[in-house]
Amino acid sequence: MDQEKIGKFIASLRKEQKLTQEQLAEKLGVTSKSVSRWENGKNMPDYSILKELCNILGIDVNEFLSGERIEKHEIQTYSIKNLDLILKEYCKMKKQKNIFKFISIVIGIIEIIAIGLIVFLGCMFILMGGLNKEEVITDTSKYQDVIGVNANIKYKDKWGMSEEIFPKVINELNVKDFKMVYLDAWDNQYLSYLVVDYSKTEYEEEVERLNKYGIEDYIGYYGVTGFTNYKLLAMESDSYQGFVYAITDGNSRIVYIEMIFCNYFMDIKYKEHIPNDYLPDGFDATMDNSYRKKSIK
Repeated sequence: MDQEKIGKFIASLRKEQKLTQEQLAEKLGVTSKSVSRWENGKNMPDYSILKELCNILGIDVNEFLSGERIEKHEIQTYSIKNLDLILKEYCKMKKQKNIFKFISIVIGIIEIIAIGLIVFLGCMFILMGGLNKEEVITDTSKYQDVIGVNANIKYKDKWGMSEEIFPKVINELNVKDFKMVYLDAWDNQYLSYLVVDYSKTEYEEEVERLNKYGIEDYIGYYGVTGFTNYKLLAMESDSYQGFVYAITDGNSRIVYIEMIFCNYFMDIKYKEHIPNDYLPDGFDATMDNSYRKKSIK
């Protein structure tokens, strides 16, 4: 699917409806940042809101997937074309538990794209074989390969979430701990943390940098109520994609964390990979979390 074309299509239709990004986001129960990422081609709307989005924009699912208006006599042709695109996208999934999400997508678009449903489901069952394993990286020499704008391709575009909170390089820093966990599930997911002890001067300079970055609204996302054991210095947050943030013990240590995912839950077994003290109070991104249940209603 051409995400950039679809993004421009969303933007043009939104403007036709005389809606701002904020107004469209409010109608869909997402953040304006999410709408911005759709329109920039960095991300795609979740299947759970796709039908509602199409209704608001005055198009059908076929037109959305094509990124353009479709004449009535061309609907069947585009249905077949879009089915082929969906097959290529979703037959990549390898986690058996995602079968339920996959079936939900089929149900959501069945009104428009009914051709080839048997082939569609058959592909799912054939390819749902092996389970992808979590990839864990703790070698600090690979830091720039997995974090930041110069990261290798599969670690680079973390669903449009910025990693500016993290240090650009760590060669000269007193790194006490580092871990990056990557999972290529149905949707790529990332968990990273970096622990650095600074000298007094370095600490003051880094705190100043992070304070300038600022703290985005995050309370309530995934049950989060705040931080008890550490002070929050900077926060990049998204109600759908997760968090990138930095916390401090108030002395010399700063911990940088990212938990990036989608579909309102994390396939990565995050509780096994990150100290609980580094997590926001109340954070719950397990599959059955209450925030997810509320969001997908």
